[in-house]
Amino acid sequence: MSDFWDRITVVFIVHNSVSVLAGALESLAKAKRIIVIDNASSDGSAALAKSLHDRVEIIHNPDNTGVSMPSNMAFKEVDTELILHMNPDVQFDNACVERLVASMDADPNAAVISPMIINANDDQEIDVMGPGEIEHRKIAVPPEGPFCTWYVCGSVWLWRNEAIKKLDGFDSNIFLYNEDVDICVRVSQAGYSLIVDTEAVIHHGGGASERISYKTRWRKDWNLIWSHFYLKSKHVGHTAACKEAREKRREYACNAMIGALLLRPKTVVGQLARVSAVNRFLKGGPSWLRTTWARPRPY
Repeated sequence: MSDFWDRITVVFIVHNSVSVLAGALESLAKAKRIIVIDNASSDGSAALAKSLHDRVEIIHNPDNTGVSMPSNMAFKEVDTELILHMNPDVQFDNACVERLVASMDADPNAAVISPMIINANDDQEIDVMGPGEIEHRKIAVPPEGPFCTWYVCGSVWLWRNEAIKKLDGFDSNIFLYNEDVDICVRVSQAGYSLIVDTEAVIHHGGGASERISYKTRWRKDWNLIWSHFYLKSKHVGHTAACKEAREKRREYACNAMIGALLLRPKTVVGQLARVSAVNRFLKGGPSWLRTTWARPRPY
């Protein structure tokens, strides 16, 4: 294979990610173009990325707008055939990327190829989803070699730029979480295939780029829940999503009270964040910290 890096632009987002950048950029030693979107970091993430690799280009995002919006900002700047879209807390070798490119070339209808994930506990992780589903689940024994699926995990994705443009990128109404499920559903609806190649391997730190605190716990649980019901409204039906949301709100409120009685503040914070997210969803409000919708609401 000729130098496959000539065909690839790397895209990833940083937000206070200095602790993981060295490993990620070491994995990209031979990359020809890297676009880093700095989501209002306060720890010098952008400057460090620039110092670690001479092919890094920085897009400064003045606010932390999650994943979808910044990714779409970068996609507009890409003119190569392929996009390697990744988290900043992953590491892989040159053979992994070459394998992903080979799998892409083997299936002209493929929109995206994802590798095997080895998590921080050295366990294999492959999540799958069936046709018409919007929730993915892990499988215990991954198949050998490439296989088609309806969901690929977004830790590292090799995208065909043509497909990203046809899909108009991620749904920018989503701040964080489930943007991967949404785009996978739309990939299938557009007639493309999604492939996981278990012979390409990455190591994923799993959220290691940001310190866990009550604030980040609130934000994580809030966005997980809001995006779940947004996704269900968009792809299953708004009535069904609202019915489930009301049932879950009671469950989350009960869990928060139990957590308070048991003196478990992390539980209280997480469950109250979920109640807050459900309330915002049921009132028809947009995602995290937003006062307006980025795109017309799809329900």
